[in-house]
Amino acid sequence: MKKLLPLFIALLTTSILTACVTKNYGNDKDTPLIENESSNNEIAMTRISLGLGYLKMGNTQQAKLNLEKAKRFSPNLVQVHTAFAHYYDTVGEPVLATKAYEHALSINDQDADTLNNYGVFLCRNEKYAAAEKQMLRAIAIPSYILVAQSYENLALCQLKANQFDKAQTYLEKAIAHSPNRASSLLQMMRLQYAKSDYKSAQSYLHRYEKSTRRFTPDALALAFKIFANQGNKRISVNYGNMLVKMFPNSFEAKQYILNELYQIDADKLAEEYRASLSDKSTRKSKKRVVVLSPKVTTSPEKDSLSRHGLKPIMANSVMPTTEQEAESKVKSNVKSEEINDESNDTESYRQQVAAKEAPIQKPAIQTPTDELIKTEKSAAEAAVKSEVNRTPMVSLPIHVVIKGDSLFAISKHYNIVMRSLERWNKLRRPYLLKIGDVLYLADPKSATKR
Repeated sequence: MKKLLPLFIALLTTSILTACVTKNYGNDKDTPLIENESSNNEIAMTRISLGLGYLKMGNTQQAKLNLEKAKRFSPNLVQVHTAFAHYYDTVGEPVLATKAYEHALSINDQDADTLNNYGVFLCRNEKYAAAEKQMLRAIAIPSYILVAQSYENLALCQLKANQFDKAQTYLEKAIAHSPNRASSLLQMMRLQYAKSDYKSAQSYLHRYEKSTRRFTPDALALAFKIFANQGNKRISVNYGNMLVKMFPNSFEAKQYILNELYQIDADKLAEEYRASLSDKSTRKSKKRVVVLSPKVTTSPEKDSLSRHGLKPIMANSVMPTTEQEAESKVKSNVKSEEINDESNDTESYRQQVAAKEAPIQKPAIQTPTDELIKTEKSAAEAAVKSEVNRTPMVSLPIHVVIKGDSLFAISKHYNIVMRSLERWNKLRRPYLLKIGDVLYLADPKSATKR
């Protein structure tokens, strides 16, 4: 978020009027006498400028002293209360800062600078809806000239609130009002990178390079990542070398030497963007869908593969009738027969009980029911064996996407051409990889033919 102090000082210095000068002629009409006529507002503005200067140096005591003097000279001057709001914000008094802003707007609710600065303050305190309202009010004032800056502030506030679509809209408006505004072009470049739209990010990079005279370490680091994620190593290395030569002591240059900028600030923004997409998809699925799937018994060998990101894939799998199902069917038949037997006459039932209680042990006789069980068991086993022999088990190497992954990084890690990964996984640009996505590292079609 933009710091308000430079804006305050710039506005105040332009607002300070030079003392009115009148020329009175005494007895000698050729020698004028100069008299200064300073109004209370002009004195107050001078005190405000001094107070903000002391605040910038960290001398809060002198800063408040000068602001109090300004207030004594012009208690109803809007700039006095906005300066106090900035002072309270700096010293960590948000409640008093809010009161000062509200008091300033009660004096003049059409002061665009106050509305913009109040919006920036509210956004810093995570009151995003109220911040958006105040900054849009400032933009709506016809005489306001810092429209592009307010739109950029709105975009940064929406990025902080994870409202990426709104942020892009406001950045587009900021660039429309000021096409060569380097800071807006850089923020748009970050946003397009976060959305994995590297071509669009590259176009804004070219516009940024034309509009700025001073590169920054974060801009060069972002340029490196944009071309690296497109697989253009030659240009990305050029930006990396520029970063090291121009800013050798910067954090970005050290990270480039250490790990080739594995994660920069724009990568964190990309993670937030992907998280916002998953949240949206979760909110959209209102109905609970229950999917019935067969119980799969995993072996320790398969668990080990899963932990390392590689899982065996079964091609053309068909669920055979299991041995347990065959047994359950036979048992149900046996139960029904037993129930029918129990419905016989009482005498037959008594004879069966007496036979069971008799101490003489007779050799086991194989009943027709036992033969039926064995027959159906052997049939089920034969069906299972034939189905297993007919269904091929094909193991394909895969990669499970983790935090910080990109398609370029995955292709580089496994030494696989990016186009092959695109074809095998049916990916289209921009590549939107989510945490937990599974990518084939070999051609599934050639695997099923083996």
